[in-house]
Amino acid sequence: MSGDARRMLIVEDEPLMGSLLADVLVGHNFLVETAEDVVQARAAIREFDPDGILLDISLGDGPSGLDLARVLSRQRPDIAIVFLTKHPDPRTAGLEAEDIPEGCGFLRKDRVRDTEYLLASIEAVMTDRSREARHDRDSGKPLEALSFKHIEVLRLMATGYTNEHIARVKGVALSTVERWTAEIFRDLGIDGKGGVNPRVEAVRQFIAAAGIPEKL
Repeated sequence: MSGDARRMLIVEDEPLMGSLLADVLVGHNFLVETAEDVVQARAAIREFDPDGILLDISLGDGPSGLDLARVLSRQRPDIAIVFLTKHPDPRTAGLEAEDIPEGCGFLRKDRVRDTEYLLASIEAVMTDRSREARHDRDSGKPLEALSFKHIEVLRLMATGYTNEHIARVKGVALSTVERWTAEIFRDLGIDGKGGVNPRVEAVRQFIAAAGIPEKL
């Protein structure tokens, strides 16, 4: 192994995914360590001193990958951070695009099977070209037609909440939530007069794009 090999930390709570990513990077001359949560990641950062991190946003109970990234962006701006996530964009995780720290990459896990794409994205972030590794800004991404407000309501619907509960969570009238859901169906091109239940179809599209959301 060359002394110039880059050091990459993989922070992923799915062991199989972490192992697959590690195999790819080791096969391309990276030195690799893995961690399954933020506590392990902080220890690895101290001991391993990585050049970059592949970081899942959702890491189960405890601090998220985003929490870690925010700290590192202040304390260790020398570490390149690439988020790997099931989400097509931050909104389906309940985040604004501005919540992603400046300079980070944002890649969907279902795209990293393309090794060349993964390696090119890591290289882009490591050489201060993170805009080339932000697929959440690509045109044509799932649910692109929806606003942040509508995405948030749809995420709550996909969690299993009724309109009445969503109204309580959002602090608005039930009629407002009913109007928002009608706008969601319209923007997703769902015909409420057809044979498909509009709510079920909207939730199906959300889950297809971002997976089943965690309970709030």
